[in-house]
Amino acid sequence: MVILVAAANDALQERVLMVAQDFGEKFDEDLRVVRLVEEDSANIDVKYHRDQLKERVQQVDVSATVSIEHVGHRLGRKHARIGKELIDLAEAVDVSHIVIGHSSKDFLETLARGDAAFAVADNANVPVTVVPEDVEWSSA
Repeated sequence: MVILVAAANDALQERVLMVAQDFGEKFDEDLRVVRLVEEDSANIDVKYHRDQLKERVQQVDVSATVSIEHVGHRLGRKHARIGKELIDLAEAVDVSHIVIGHSSKDFLETLARGDAAFAVADNANVPVTVVPEDVEWSSA
């Protein structure tokens, strides 16, 4: 089985990777790190981010793969579509756990764009760990 790790290019990325790495080591699970994009093809910035993620996961004691996945869902709010895509990917890859970051949003932004972490937590058939932006993580 595999732990699915949603990697956004944001301030939470390192904390999300640390949590996933700890879970991978403790439960002897591989990591599948994904960066979701809405465009049909990844631009140079996304590819650079993927390459940075590959370098980062090479430093861990867990087997990990990194990929760019296209968000195929076109209807609905942006972050809700991302959440749905992660759920679909989790079912296709047969994951045992999902790790995703969460940044607080104001009411209007949540209403307009949705929330990927909440969409995943509400609809996943496997355990989901939501890593909040304002909590420090230390390996146990």
